[in-house]
Amino acid sequence: MTDQAAGLRQWAAKSKSVESTSLQVNSELEHVVVLGLPALDKAQATRAVEVFQRWAEQGKKWVGDPNHWRIIPVASDYPELNELAQTYPRWALWIDQDLDSFQRAYEALKAAHHAQGPKQMIALYPPMQSRRGLLSHVQQVAKSYFDIDLLVISG
Repeated sequence: MTDQAAGLRQWAAKSKSVESTSLQVNSELEHVVVLGLPALDKAQATRAVEVFQRWAEQGKKWVGDPNHWRIIPVASDYPELNELAQTYPRWALWIDQDLDSFQRAYEALKAAHHAQGPKQMIALYPPMQSRRGLLSHVQQVAKSYFDIDLLVISG
C-alpha cells in the first residue's frame, strides 16, 4: 500500500509540475490588440509580428522574444470592442504607407476612444522611407482628438 501511495504522490507532483510549466509558458505570452490593419488575415497579422521581430533585432530589449507576442487583429467596427478593452491592456495601431492608411488609423482611434479603450497605444508600421510626416500626424490626431498617447518607436 505504501508503494501505491508513493506512486500517486509522484504522479500528483508531476501533474502539478506540468500544469505550472504550462501556466508559466502561457503567462509569458504578450497579447496585443491591433487595430487599423487593411485586412484581418494571417498575412496582415504576420506583418505586425515582423515589427516586433525588427525591433528585437535592433536591440530593443523591452520586446524580449518576438515569438512571445500574440497579435489579435481586430476591425474598428467590432461590436464588442469595449470588452476587448477591459480584457487586454496592450493595444497597437497599424499604420501603413497606402493611401487609405490615415483613414483606417483615424477610424481605429475613434473606435478605441468610443469603446473607452486604452489611453496609450503603440504604433506598428512597416519600414517606411518617409514615415515621419504620416506617423507624427497620426500621433497628433490621436492625442488632440481622442486623448490617446500613440507611442512611435524609431526603427
